[in-house]
Amino acid sequence: MALSILIPAKGFREGKSRLADALSAQAREALCRRLLDHVLHVATDPALAASVHVVSPCDEVRCFAMERGATAHADRAPGHVPALEAAMRMLPPHDPVLILSADLPLLTVDDLHAMIADGTDAAVVVATDEAGEGSNALLLARPGLMPLRFGTGSCAAHRREAQLANLSVHIARHPGLMADIDLPQHLKNLTIGA
Repeated sequence: MALSILIPAKGFREGKSRLADALSAQAREALCRRLLDHVLHVATDPALAASVHVVSPCDEVRCFAMERGATAHADRAPGHVPALEAAMRMLPPHDPVLILSADLPLLTVDDLHAMIADGTDAAVVVATDEAGEGSNALLLARPGLMPLRFGTGSCAAHRREAQLANLSVHIARHPGLMADIDLPQHLKNLTIGA
């Protein structure tokens, strides 16, 4: 079965608004480019043999993604979760899908291999953040397997959805999948990977 990797991405100028107190608008835009470039570089590694898809409302982001070997899709529904659910409907219906955050500066191919391996024993794998609260990646045995619950407390919410659907679920804690960049205190993760 072929793996699809689905990466949601805001416009470069709209991303990382919670870092406004720590970074200028220009620095945040540059950071969004750097982060997406890194995640795409890892996701398109031939060792993963995955089809990589970026879903974004932004033409510039979609062109950026296509230049790096991904397929790009415009948002087909307003809002983060509806746009992802609409994009999943365009993927092969019986193959696994990995929804991957675009802000993981320490992500490696080994992290993704480990998460995929977690999926051999679970229909749903949630890769949580450093705090154990968010979902930096979500692996589903097939698209549309359960409702998506990205947002505050999404790790617990995804676990509940899996349990309600009687699906086996695994919570993964792989280093490169845990270190995201959402808040000023997360900027330390940029210097670790430099």
